[in-house]
Order: sequence, then C-alpha cells, then structure tokens
Amino acid sequence: MIALTQEKREELISDCKILIREVEKAIAKFPDDAQLKSILTRQELALASLTTAAVLHAVDSDVEDKIYTALCNEHEVGAYPLYTAPPVPEIKLPPEFNESHDSFNEFRRGWNGAISEVKRTNGLGE
Repeated sequence: MIALTQEKREELISDCKILIREVEKAIAKFPDDAQLKSILTRQELALASLTTAAVLHAVDSDVEDKIYTALCNEHEVGAYPLYTAPPVPEIKLPPEFNESHDSFNEFRRGWNGAISEVKRTNGLGE
C-alpha cells in the first residue's frame, strides 16, 4: 500500500482534479471512447481514496472476556475511524536535523539518513 506525506497528497488531489476536467472535455468530443471513460473512472476512484473522510467512529470494549464494538463520538477515548473505502495512509516525517555545531555532525547524518531512507522505501522521492 502506498503512503504519502500531506504535501504529496495535496499535489495528487490537484493533479486528479485537473486530469478529471481534461478527460471530461475529451469525452465531450469523443463520447464513445471507452479508454477515456476508463481513465475518468480511475481518476475519480483515485480522488475518492485521497479525499475520503471517516463516516463513523467506533470503540472496542472488553466485557467479561469478550470484545464488543460500539459506535461512538470521534472524541471518545479509544475511538477509531470507520470508512466506506480505505483511505490512502499518510506518512508524517519529522523535520531534518539542521544543527550546525560540530558535535552534532554524526547525529545529523544518522537522523537525516534515516528520514531519506523512509522516503526512498516509500517511493516519496522528495
């Protein structure tokens, strides 16, 4: 599964909206083009997965060694969101370490190297 930063998510949402508008214009000119209709459907699905919001929240309770799930308010302790479709997960990265003091050089290389590796392994390319 792909995970994104908030910035990349916003960029992809914008790209989807632009492409949807362009494909809709093309479909108006070529209404029988199955490939254009397929592209439109895929872009609409991609946009939906990027912008989906929780429709309900639930909480689990342990009663007499049985787990029960109940709907609840989103602010309830232990509440988790429920979706009609799974959203694209978001990666939150800490900022790069930029302290310039010599005693922090090794720490900075390790910290920034770890962040770069997380980006690389998740295909973020940022």
